[in-house]
Amino acid sequence: MVSCLDITIINFVAVALLVMSLIQMYHAPIIVEGRRVDVLSEEEELDLQRQLTVLNKLPTKTIHAPWGDIYDCIEFHKQPTFDHPLFKNYTIKMRGEIVSTKNSQLETFMNQVDKCPKGTVPIRRTTRKDLIRVKSVSANTAPDKQYRAGISYTAKSGETVYGALGLFNFWNPSVNQYQFSSTEIALSAGSGEHNSILKHGWIVDPQLYGSNLTRTFAYWTGDGGKTGCYNNLCHGFVQVHSTYTLDMPLYNSSVVGGQQIASMTAITLESGKWWLTIHDNIRIGYWPGELFPAFVPGATNIFWGGRVKSGKDGVSPPMGSGRPMDDEFRNNGYIEFALYVDMENENQVPEQIEYAIDCFEHYNARYYPPGEDDEEDNFVHFGGTGGGNCK
Repeated sequence: MVSCLDITIINFVAVALLVMSLIQMYHAPIIVEGRRVDVLSEEEELDLQRQLTVLNKLPTKTIHAPWGDIYDCIEFHKQPTFDHPLFKNYTIKMRGEIVSTKNSQLETFMNQVDKCPKGTVPIRRTTRKDLIRVKSVSANTAPDKQYRAGISYTAKSGETVYGALGLFNFWNPSVNQYQFSSTEIALSAGSGEHNSILKHGWIVDPQLYGSNLTRTFAYWTGDGGKTGCYNNLCHGFVQVHSTYTLDMPLYNSSVVGGQQIASMTAITLESGKWWLTIHDNIRIGYWPGELFPAFVPGATNIFWGGRVKSGKDGVSPPMGSGRPMDDEFRNNGYIEFALYVDMENENQVPEQIEYAIDCFEHYNARYYPPGEDDEEDNFVHFGGTGGGNCK
């Protein structure tokens, strides 16, 4: 029988281990932009400590993943997002929210976290390096350094978009320390400081993740980028799945002209929550609608395609497989079933799409609408080699 003293000792040890881990993160040297930045100003150090304290909750279990990340199993109602002032009086319904759906096909190419105990969810532990890297990412992601290739759909007059979906293939393009290459489905509305954005896809981004692994990612903002973040690096996302999170690494990717590693993703509005669902109806979690003032009553624009960021030298990385575009869909990036969700919660094929191609010198995109007999799916094909400065 476990005594009260035993429980007290166990809790004390857990707290001590977490504090020691945070101290190790705090003192580890960081290299960003080619220089050591482990010595910051007193104000910056205090801000980092504050963020780490807020984001890293006391876990009931800690999982050391084979790919190097640490995941803490946090009680559902104690997730960092529920500390946000917007959700001070938020009604938290834990029962029925936590899911552990499995999919044998998804397990063949996407890693997952060992299952957390009942009533808890996995939250990737944020490190000091993470916060410094993401600060560097924010400082080096000016729009003029990013290039898209895909299609865009704008809601018709009187129409509201309640979600978007698509099935995209995964690649592992070669990028340097200051570049990224991604495929994304992005919802947006508003402009300037009133711009709301919500996106999900895959990315290779050494600045964000500290490695060149292909990983899933999500990004959101409700005010043109002043607040919001990637994944769980701030308050916002509510995790509900017990093994899959926003930033899972892949151990397989597509082969040019051969096997395609692909997964469905959907971002949909349901009862005031923007839900993220992947593959065969696996719900990862949701963003509360209060985060997106411009998404009232819904989004107005959707982008399906690739996005890259050039390096400090202005050279842009490969997109998709990195090959020049041709007519064979297995040779480059694609998003099949590029659909949006209307006000009746029905999936619709976008009409009157516009191409969004920012650098024709290095990237291209083609859209194939459904055939007249509807036997063919609509899909977006995109990619390119990257290279010197875009004009």
